[in-house]
Amino acid sequence: MRAEARRGFTLIELLVVIAIIAVLIALLLPAVQSAREAARRAQCSNNLKQLGLAMHNYHTANNSFPLGGTYAAFSVGYNQGWGTWSAQSLMLGYLEQQPLYNSANFNWSVGYYGGWNINSTVSLAIVNTFICPSDGLSPIPTQNDIWTGETNNYFASMGTSTDYGQDTTGVFANGSDGNGASNGVGHGARAYGVQAITDGSSNTIAFGEGLAGDNTIEMVKWRDGPVLVQASAITGKSNGVRDISTANYQNVIQDLQACAVGLMVPNPTFGKYNEKGFRWSEDMGGFSLFNTVVPPNSDQYPFAWCALRSRGNSNASDGQYQGATSNHPGGCNFLFADGSVHFLKSSISIKTYWSLGTRMNGEVISSDSY
Repeated sequence: MRAEARRGFTLIELLVVIAIIAVLIALLLPAVQSAREAARRAQCSNNLKQLGLAMHNYHTANNSFPLGGTYAAFSVGYNQGWGTWSAQSLMLGYLEQQPLYNSANFNWSVGYYGGWNINSTVSLAIVNTFICPSDGLSPIPTQNDIWTGETNNYFASMGTSTDYGQDTTGVFANGSDGNGASNGVGHGARAYGVQAITDGSSNTIAFGEGLAGDNTIEMVKWRDGPVLVQASAITGKSNGVRDISTANYQNVIQDLQACAVGLMVPNPTFGKYNEKGFRWSEDMGGFSLFNTVVPPNSDQYPFAWCALRSRGNSNASDGQYQGATSNHPGGCNFLFADGSVHFLKSSISIKTYWSLGTRMNGEVISSDSY
């Protein structure tokens, strides 16, 4: 009786099996990545919902939403309206961060010189509610000094205002009086409540997300921004606030086009420190505040911020244009003033986006517009 010869896999069969496994992996990986991003986007949305609850609990206690920025001592005998506390800081007690809130000395600024020495522990703290898991870079570990750290992905809305002053078209305004006045002279920062949102809280953006700067020399799409040594084309003002309106549409577009070109040919010595999302605790544009001018994740205007200045030495906090950006495909998450969270697509009409940013311009926006 003859025993049968035992057969193994031939080389061709082995290659076929390997090819089939490779195809299956290629098919499965995008699905796995998509599922992971869906989970991250849901967490990001939940973070914004927590901010919404904190906003409204603060409103219940104080009859207004928090200031977008406070006014505090900068050094002995001098009060300062910039580099001070953000809306996020004022809401810490409503975000299960009461010990951190109690550690803050709100009589002093949160950064720079005297205020830094007093409040650095709070300023350097990482609060997970302020971090979007899809960012991938934030928070960048700090080195216990004043110039490091990107710890914020959620920004309070100044609406369409590009002047960081005591009044804006949005839900938040910062603590600056615009005059550098000392000892509180001329100061009058405003806190707005639901009563000031006559366009309807369900039609007004309160917070948007943004990618943190990458802290490198290269300019990265949606993370970094250029500094242009030129004046802004916007000329109109309304009640002391830059008027981003239909009447100024062409001037705004002129600015945005210049910024887009500037991102492609940047001077690496400009704008590569104190970047986007630098601190959740400081009340500056690009740090804790943004405006609703550049559509989210715009491919046409792919900068995170842009500063049109009379000098080159500048950074994110000087940018008139502060965009909403994210690693979510197709757009960004936004918290509206009624506490709801919406995902706005990159394809949103720029004028519709402007209208969603303003609290009392009288626009009527249908839900199918965005």
